[in-house]
Amino acid sequence: MVPKSREEIGKRPRGRPRSFDRDEALDAAVLVFWDKGYDGSSVEDLTHAMGINRPSLYASFGNKRDLFMQAIDRYAATHGNRAFSAFRLEPDNRKAIERFFDASIDCALAEDTPRGCLINTVATEAAESDAELRDKLAGMFTQTDAAIARRLAANHDADASPIHDPEGLARMAHSVTHSIMTRARAGASRTELSHIADAFMAVLFPQPQERPIRRRP
Repeated sequence: MVPKSREEIGKRPRGRPRSFDRDEALDAAVLVFWDKGYDGSSVEDLTHAMGINRPSLYASFGNKRDLFMQAIDRYAATHGNRAFSAFRLEPDNRKAIERFFDASIDCALAEDTPRGCLINTVATEAAESDAELRDKLAGMFTQTDAAIARRLAANHDADASPIHDPEGLARMAHSVTHSIMTRARAGASRTELSHIADAFMAVLFPQPQERPIRRRP
């Protein structure tokens, strides 16, 4: 076997090729940040959960803050999308909002993940001292509000009453899920969260009261 020259050796790529699944590593980082918060998550916590070393983390994701930003996007595309998927697939507006709340409660109380929401209960806290993160979250909230409003305005169910203020209703419904996630993080039970959702449903979609039938004397 002919030995390689120094020039050929020098052309070899430095470092080992990445041998981990990026999405799986991000999923692991999501759970760490979700559980411990941004400040409470150390680089050691993250590399251990992700199954990589520090050089691989920095080479593939940047620093801890960069990783957190990517974890937020990963969360939004996975866990965060479940509630909106349930909402989008229901043609009736009232039932769609109900499913939106129910799916949010399921996500907030899932046994295989931390309570609450990475975005609403972790990222918002970290955003207090990070202007770029605040802008990122504000943009995400605006996009979600707009997507909910478009779905409500589409009025997929021909028999349903039209929504006169889909933008306002969307913001209100979205705000309910924020409350659900925050209270779940603080230890609220499913019954308590369901009562919150039911109370808002009564406000958002008031049911007409039946007038008593008057009997003639």
